[in-house]
Amino acid sequence: MASQLRAGSIVVDTSTMEHGATMEIHSRLAAAGLEFLDAPVSGMQSRAEAGTLTVMCGGSEQTFEKVKPWLERMGNNVLYMGEAGSGQLTKLVNQLLFDINCAALAEILPMSRRMGLDPEKIASVINSGTGRSYASEFFLPRILDRHFSDGYPLRAAYKDLVSAAELGARHCIPMPVLAAATATYQMSLLTGHGSSDKGAMTRFFEDMLAVQFSAAAPETEQQNG
Repeated sequence: MASQLRAGSIVVDTSTMEHGATMEIHSRLAAAGLEFLDAPVSGMQSRAEAGTLTVMCGGSEQTFEKVKPWLERMGNNVLYMGEAGSGQLTKLVNQLLFDINCAALAEILPMSRRMGLDPEKIASVINSGTGRSYASEFFLPRILDRHFSDGYPLRAAYKDLVSAAELGARHCIPMPVLAAATATYQMSLLTGHGSSDKGAMTRFFEDMLAVQFSAAAPETEQQNG
């Protein structure tokens, strides 16, 4: 692609990829006399359709200012984060915190059901209390209704955890909480939930505890709970 562009052309990458790969692309384009901006986005499909995504940009600030008006057509929170690769790093930080929240929900919700608590009331407490997060607000209603196809598939989302593991290994950064969350993703993938969204990780723990965190738990479970 680089050989087909004029020197001084700008390449904007809105995909999500590993930081090292982004830096390699940046180096190759710079050697060809091209400007580069990594600009991954954050937001669900509804925000993409409404043009209200968050866009995190890495590259030269001059390049950022040139393309900012175009990026503002797809997002209402367009941020310059620093040198090349900073956009990807920022997106990764945000995603990892979201991933950890999803894994925590998957582990704790079935525990609450196993101990005999009402799923709908637990969901109400979480989403109105200090346990609330974007993950809980999005996934709790869907878990209760047994909808596991409204979010990004687990199999595709796993790449963020791989990127974090590579980053941690390369820079010797320990992330024990993230490592535990990664194990939850791996167990869910290995038990066949890869095509479902992150809320489906709850099903792994439900199966382990023989419960179901749903708005209408099976009668046999209600009797044994």
